[in-house]
Amino acid sequence: MMIRKDYILRMIEEIGKMIAAILGLLKNENVQQAKKLYDEGLVRIFDLGEDDILEKEAGQLRVVFENQFGESFEGLEVVANFLVKGGDIHIKSGDEAKAKRCYVKALELYNIVEIESATFSLNRQADMGKVSQLIDQICG
Repeated sequence: MMIRKDYILRMIEEIGKMIAAILGLLKNENVQQAKKLYDEGLVRIFDLGEDDILEKEAGQLRVVFENQFGESFEGLEVVANFLVKGGDIHIKSGDEAKAKRCYVKALELYNIVEIESATFSLNRQADMGKVSQLIDQICG
């Protein structure tokens, strides 16, 4: 059990570092490198490509994640954050349709965490609000 917990914490930390790196790359307009890192991260997290991930229901993604790393609402929330960064990458690339799909999937994962974790988080609420706004902006 302790080994599993250490593993999930390392994975959360690794995803966090990838998010920070993607933010830096996007800030410097290095969209291609950010996309490459994002794609590598998705394979690392889910062992799936982005299109496969976006096709799955959020509940299915949760099962894939938990089968690999164990139950962790914190981990699932970090994965939602990662998908938001994917949406940001697609916005920078001019692919609003794919960005919207990333944002919607992230919001679905946030909702699972919100409902099933039985914990309230101001940060999560703020993240959910930001993602909802991004979706609204795309929908015009």
